Amino acid sequence: MAKESALPELKAELSDFERAIFSFVLESWPVSSLEVAEHFGEVGESRGERKKLSTRYTYYLKKLVSKQVLVSKRIGNALVVWPLQAEKLRTIHHILREDDAEGEI
Repeated sequence: MAKESALPELKAELSDFERAIFSFVLESWPVSSLEVAEHFGEVGESRGERKKLSTRYTYYLKKLVSKQVLVSKRIGNALVVWPLQAEKLRTIHHILREDDAEGEI
């Protein structure tokens, strides 16, 4: 019997920690690495601790981007990610909006 999951079918194999990060991103996107750290209860008090947490979670977010599960963009020094599914829906919406504009002309 197949395992029921709320996560979409993924082509890439994910570790348990990567899967937990991915499910959080699905729930509340777009997110930065520090927001992911806060979700897992890791809060840096000093600037150095926040930088260390940011580096740690950025590593995992970049792994998920390389596995083509998430899409990323740098905004300032922060890496912001969102699900690839959302990007696909945004693209479809953009195409449909262009079709509607052409139909009005």
